[in-house]
Amino acid sequence: MFGLTLEDFLTDAKQSVLFTAPSLEKDLSAFLEEHTERIKNLAKTALDKGYKQIYWVGSGNSWCNLYSGDYILNKMTDLPSNYYKSYDFIWTNPSRLDKDALVILASFSGNTEDTAAALRFANEKGATTISFTSKPDSILAREADESIVYDSNGLFILPLAGAFIFSLEIARLKGRDVSKLYEQIEIMPELLGRIYKEEESRAYRLARKYQESDLFYVLASGAAYAIGYKFGLTVFMENMRVNASFIETSEFRHGPAEILDGHKPLMVFLVGSDESRDMSERVIKIAESNGAEIIRFDVKDYGDFDPLFAPFLLMIPLQWFAVYSAYYRGIFDLDERVLMGRGKMSTGNQITWP
Repeated sequence: MFGLTLEDFLTDAKQSVLFTAPSLEKDLSAFLEEHTERIKNLAKTALDKGYKQIYWVGSGNSWCNLYSGDYILNKMTDLPSNYYKSYDFIWTNPSRLDKDALVILASFSGNTEDTAAALRFANEKGATTISFTSKPDSILAREADESIVYDSNGLFILPLAGAFIFSLEIARLKGRDVSKLYEQIEIMPELLGRIYKEEESRAYRLARKYQESDLFYVLASGAAYAIGYKFGLTVFMENMRVNASFIETSEFRHGPAEILDGHKPLMVFLVGSDESRDMSERVIKIAESNGAEIIRFDVKDYGDFDPLFAPFLLMIPLQWFAVYSAYYRGIFDLDERVLMGRGKMSTGNQITWP
């Protein structure tokens, strides 16, 4: 049935851009050591310069990894913050986008059409720009006022950590006690290394059990919202080539629940430890009582951490599941794309993605 043994597939997969989990302990540790103080200084500068508006801008995965920055600012500070997909940012043309605005963007390649356009749009409006990218010789690295170049395949966790630290530092400078959160960031690399080792066997079992499923509903809310979007739409569909949809957990009750009358879908719940947890439990109960198949990834399985750390804690278990699921669907090269990255869907000089 398969053209590559599982052992050989896993050997190759561990070199893949998709499967960043094997190196995250090392790469996150290096990122924190190299960039933490600079990111904190950028946060202090943002306050010193009196920016009146923060915008977070990206596409696909790189939209997802900035979510926590916006979430923290809105939850912990009075500094206005908004979160946009790259072309929506341009099309909306926010009235507060001017010299008093700071725009933070992310793109793994640094040459994503949507985000390069958003960066140039922000620059034209006179805003200050900060970018997160892995490529030093890229549009985002060259044309942003400040660029954090992380030189790693950790395209979700490393920019996530950068956005996290930036917003936590804003909160600290505005008088919030975030010392416990900083302590938890420091132990995150070691924890991710442990989760990587412990979660493989469960992911293997789930992938085998559901290898014939071709439709996944991914539900998440609160601090886990963006990682739910990431896996529902930018991993399961992109890398497993299955039909998938992302639904904010509480919204399932407002229409989508009626599918349970005629279908028994596979539903993947990302359950946080924040205020959204009760709603997750309610919707899981509704789904189970109406015959849906449930896969549950729960942040409480990984220790007693602040609810804000949900995307850090859930990323590796979900990634392991996607890797094994790809194999059992006959996808042996995790980095191969049919349309993306081939110039079929992007335009512009030096643009390489999607």
